[in-house]
Amino acid sequence: MFVVALLLVGRQALSYAGWGAIDLMARLHLWPRDVFEFDAYGYVSSVSLVHAVVFWLAVICFMAAFIALILRSRFALYLLILSLVPGIGDWVLLTTVPQLMNDMAGYLHLIGHLLAICALIFLRQRGVLR
Repeated sequence: MFVVALLLVGRQALSYAGWGAIDLMARLHLWPRDVFEFDAYGYVSSVSLVHAVVFWLAVICFMAAFIALILRSRFALYLLILSLVPGIGDWVLLTTVPQLMNDMAGYLHLIGHLLAICALIFLRQRGVLR
């Protein structure tokens, strides 16, 4: 079950870390337009300040939850639950971004998040998380 939890939380964390890298590269004008079709510059310019703050809170929370889980800390559960707020906020705010089609992927992300929370609750009850 620990490996399943690592995979679920890790997928969430790596997804947000990847989007964080894209965001930073575009904001620093390092995004290679000729390599990737995705319009990262258009994406970044269409994101509001509130959305950017919510997104980076989600990145921080998911990464902290993943690191805590690797360390088998009981705080992994609380950090993952906390990340639900900015994660859902980011998902809702993405509906205003024309570069992205925010359809089924958001629902799958939410389902994965809820399954990860259930796995961490199970691990906590079994004493795997200290």
